[in-house]
Amino acid sequence: MPRRTITPDEFDYLRTVGLGERLRFFRKEIGKLHTSKAFTTTAMSERVGVSHQTIISIERGDSKKPAYQLIYKITQDLGIPFDALTDEFYQGEVRLIPIGEPIETATEISDEVPLSYIGSIVYQIFTDGMMRLIHDFQSSRPLDKEEFITTLGRIIGEYESCKNPDELFQQPHPMVKAATLFNEMDKHPKAFPVFPRSVWNDHQNSLIKKFEKKGED
Repeated sequence: MPRRTITPDEFDYLRTVGLGERLRFFRKEIGKLHTSKAFTTTAMSERVGVSHQTIISIERGDSKKPAYQLIYKITQDLGIPFDALTDEFYQGEVRLIPIGEPIETATEISDEVPLSYIGSIVYQIFTDGMMRLIHDFQSSRPLDKEEFITTLGRIIGEYESCKNPDELFQQPHPMVKAATLFNEMDKHPKAFPVFPRSVWNDHQNSLIKKFEKKGED
């Protein structure tokens, strides 16, 4: 049996434990289902580029706040969602995710994400509801999936640092938000349409030209 879905009882168990116990659960259960690669701490550590003691430390709970870059690599190796190790994933309704050896067909092809630049449009919003564009930033080189999510997470983190402390306690980590957003693009392509960059440039220039007379020199 190369692949299965976690059960409601397993989800309830994962809801009650911490990051380390969740990692141990997924590592052992996924290891039972795989025939192509091993999921011992040693085998996993070699693939993600850390010592096996690091993974053992996370599972035991000795490493309270492991780097999110490392957690991302671990979840990619396990083939589970990035946030499946976080508390936020287990809040609310039951989510039964598939685990185990993936079927080697179109799934593998769809996992190949092309390189892409990341950009950010910065604008100023006044308290009276008016706004103005300030700058359109873009990375100087294309990024792979991991780099894109990491960069997006840092951008989200900067914006969320402006929130009230009470709000921050209720928010998932910026990297979780970034990974979720990235994955949502594949799940709901109609909500994230792709269009030529030139079309956006024309639209932005037209918008600026329309209102430039109302601005100050």
